[in-house]
Amino acid sequence: MSLSDRKRRILKAIVDEYIENAEPVGSKIIAARSRLDVSPATIRNEMSELEELGYLEQPHISAGRIPSTAGYRLYVNELMQNYALSVSEAEAINMALRTQMLELEKMLREFGSLVSRLTNYTTYTLMPGGSSESVKKFDVFLADSQTAIAVIVTSSGLLKNKRIKLCSPADDSEISAVANLLNTYFTNRTLDDISLSLIKRASFEAGHLAPLVTEIASFAGEVLDSTREGDVYLDGISSILRHPEYRDPEKAQELLTYLTDKKGILRHTHEHFSQDSSPGGIRFSIGTENSDEPLRDAGIVYGTYDLGKNLQGVIGIVGPRRMDYAKVAANLNYFITGFNKLLKDSFFNE
Repeated sequence: MSLSDRKRRILKAIVDEYIENAEPVGSKIIAARSRLDVSPATIRNEMSELEELGYLEQPHISAGRIPSTAGYRLYVNELMQNYALSVSEAEAINMALRTQMLELEKMLREFGSLVSRLTNYTTYTLMPGGSSESVKKFDVFLADSQTAIAVIVTSSGLLKNKRIKLCSPADDSEISAVANLLNTYFTNRTLDDISLSLIKRASFEAGHLAPLVTEIASFAGEVLDSTREGDVYLDGISSILRHPEYRDPEKAQELLTYLTDKKGILRHTHEHFSQDSSPGGIRFSIGTENSDEPLRDAGIVYGTYDLGKNLQGVIGIVGPRRMDYAKVAANLNYFITGFNKLLKDSFFNE
């Protein structure tokens, strides 16, 4: 059933009011603050019909109404206005995006923290996994005559390093030869391609530095293995406690426990990105649309960032079901647009 224009305007006014104040909304408030030019009695009747249709809920008999999951879904799909970022919000994002970081993992953590501070909600950043990850480049250099530092850059831009004690002294030319050997044998190979026989062949060519080649190749295998499942970085976890919906310690603890469970949030995100066909780059998962019980009174706004080679990560913002979807979506969309450009320029510009 399609809603009349008046019902749609009343529903939008209720959602906007509830997002701002976190209190059930009555007909008198809507009549006073909206431009509907109708009586509170008329608005009350329309609210009753919206409740019967499943767009509103009444938490207590004497209280006003609050939006249901269906009400929020209609709001984010059709009713909410585009949120215009303030100059200070845009400048804060642009300033952070201009900050160059050498390690993608550190960048993701820092930017996840930034999004959390900008929105005042909990943020998680998902680093994609997969069996197709490979080593893009090896660098090896001497810290001193007895210690080498190996640096590995993966195909998704992840950077890892390790200090390795040498079994015998080496000079710069020998270490450079080891780096060339590693790049010849092991770049552009997945974990499944790095076999024991391949490591033995490379080590044989390294002469007295064979133990160094073996250790770096093994380290590369560990790094690639750690990327298979993907990883989640969580920030602003205490933000949940600022919202009245989570003043109940048990309810707050249930959500906090869920969010800190890497496997749960990975599964949930993958499920919703395979099912949600919302247009554009920002997606929403609201209330009872979430199958996991701790999220059934929460709202999540998602966006994807591009890591190249058909790899995408996810930034998700979690808050109460009445979260300010328009503002959060605008911040996240603006941020991700700049973030994707920075990733392309800094990590994936061949």
